Amino acid sequence: MKVIVNGEEIVVEGVQTLGELLNRVRENKENLVVKRIVIDQEEQPLSRLEDLKQMEINEEMEIELELSPLRDFLLETIEEVLRYIERVKPLLSKVADAVVAGTTEGYRSINDLAEGLNAMENVRMNTVRITGINSKELGLKVEEENLVRILTDFVNALQSKDLVKIADLIDGELKDVFGYYEEFFRRVEELLQKEPS
Repeated sequence: MKVIVNGEEIVVEGVQTLGELLNRVRENKENLVVKRIVIDQEEQPLSRLEDLKQMEINEEMEIELELSPLRDFLLETIEEVLRYIERVKPLLSKVADAVVAGTTEGYRSINDLAEGLNAMENVRMNTVRITGINSKELGLKVEEENLVRILTDFVNALQSKDLVKIADLIDGELKDVFGYYEEFFRRVEELLQKEPS
């Protein structure tokens, strides 16, 4: 089997599954996370990592792994989230108009927005879990309780298909939600950049 880790071919013997291979490769290397997996020239979705760990591997396979220190991976992820916020925040008023107009683009935008909010919240929760940093320590302008209330209102409006309420939230209070996430991730990014690697 051909195993390439961060661009270097290595020899690994006596492993039966991808999970065993990952454990062997990360042995004695704390805080390395899997950033990318390519098996036989086909990139694998990291969302399926737990399933992939069970996969049996054989001598004919070519497995390429990209590993990254946890801190670096977290900083890259935070930068992606901040770029997403910078791209979407100025478009919220246009999205609200499209929703009120009842266009196909408006419905698609609602779905994209809901997925983006869900992804940001997942990154936030994982960041808190990994770093131990909590929102209260950061002294954010928008309090977490207010964030939860706004998101709950948004979900309720989505479920009831109340387009006027959805549009009002998108053009109004969701801007506070994006502001919260932006401030949260910027402050965490600053703290992580101050820490030694």
